[in-house]
Amino acid sequence: MNHFLKYSFFTLLVCGLISCKKKADSTLGTDVQDEGDALFSIISDTASFEMHTVDYDSTRSFQDQFKYIGSNQDPVFGRTSAEIFTNFSMPNSVSNISFGEDAVLDSAELILTFTQSFVGDSTTALRYQVHQITQALDKTKAYYTDNTVPFSSSLLTDVMRRTTKTGSFYTIRLPLNHTFAEAILNNPAYLTSNSVFQSTYKGFYITTKNSALSSSAQGALMKVDLDNPTSGVYLYYHNGGPSSSKEPKSYRFPFSGTDASRFNYIQYDPVFGGNSSLVQQLIANDSTYGKQNIFIKGLGGAKTVIRLPFLKNYSDSCPISVNRAELIFKVDQSFTTTVGTYDPPNKISLVACDSKGAEIYVKDQFYSADIVRFGGSYDAVNKQYVFNFARHIQDIMSGKLGNYGFYLVVADPDRFAVARRDDKAERAIFGGINNALYKPTFKLTYVRFPYDK
Repeated sequence: MNHFLKYSFFTLLVCGLISCKKKADSTLGTDVQDEGDALFSIISDTASFEMHTVDYDSTRSFQDQFKYIGSNQDPVFGRTSAEIFTNFSMPNSVSNISFGEDAVLDSAELILTFTQSFVGDSTTALRYQVHQITQALDKTKAYYTDNTVPFSSSLLTDVMRRTTKTGSFYTIRLPLNHTFAEAILNNPAYLTSNSVFQSTYKGFYITTKNSALSSSAQGALMKVDLDNPTSGVYLYYHNGGPSSSKEPKSYRFPFSGTDASRFNYIQYDPVFGGNSSLVQQLIANDSTYGKQNIFIKGLGGAKTVIRLPFLKNYSDSCPISVNRAELIFKVDQSFTTTVGTYDPPNKISLVACDSKGAEIYVKDQFYSADIVRFGGSYDAVNKQYVFNFARHIQDIMSGKLGNYGFYLVVADPDRFAVARRDDKAERAIFGGINNALYKPTFKLTYVRFPYDK
């Protein structure tokens, strides 16, 4: 081999090692590297994008133990009320309960155990009203936050209450109508089995929607634990008379059990005291207001549409390999209040849209080991949330996925939890694309392959 051939072979070998072909749908594995580690990386943070706030049609209320109760006059998001429909059960599937022929009711109450997770001002006294529902709940049914079931117009409770300390728990204690409770105590024919019991006493509709709230008494949306051993319907009674000489007794009918069914009904009215920009986006569907601020709210209140219309411009001349694709949302610190607790959610999520606008997973959410890198946790130091969805953006660039946009929602970003929107009541306000102090950023780090066509 002559010197020219030797030199040519060596040159080709070096060039091949440096610029060997790479398919456009690959990310070189660099989506799990620091952006500075990627060779020949280009960093762009000037791409334009669009955002505005939209409402939910409805969201599912899962039939688990945690539900919200209360009303809140949010100075930014307006009025929200969270109401509970729930049944109650004979405990531990017992049968043939009898309190004795001489049982005398002293009082009765409904107790909800407060988890101390709330939004607003939990010290505000709310007006609690309890109705008896007239249609049995179905534990196999998927209820949504805009569903209701028929209930009696007569009230079992109509009282003003704050949360109180009961033993080691904070609770909401609601006295129950004496006649209603007395019928349970003195009718053993309806206590023969749980199915007979629940067909007779179908459950409760609990609401605080008629509470009088104001800017100084904002009320709260409070998470309660219906399965807590303190929660339930209590009958306080004695046997025989007179009551002063008889031993007081109590009996609890829990909200938990194999036949338990419960869901939240959410009434949200941003017009009633909400920020004008939020109202224009949600009610008037005016997306231009999203240029200054965008809003997200739990319990199916509000989410934000995000569109990146010019993504393909990055790869229109040659394939690229995406190292990182970051969306950074900054919490607008100008929205502060001296009344109530309105902390940003500890986690939020990004989800993708399909061609019809329905929510689908971001591809990066399928990689459980990288869920931390995907992001969504609140950075309390920088007052922001960061998402890295390099895999999904790569698939858009290479034509595997359509570019239909994304939603920003109050939800756990984990793939197995992101569908839930009924377990978090928090909300957040972010700067829009024209917000000088809190402008969001789309930051793309990538490598170009000009000879790979």
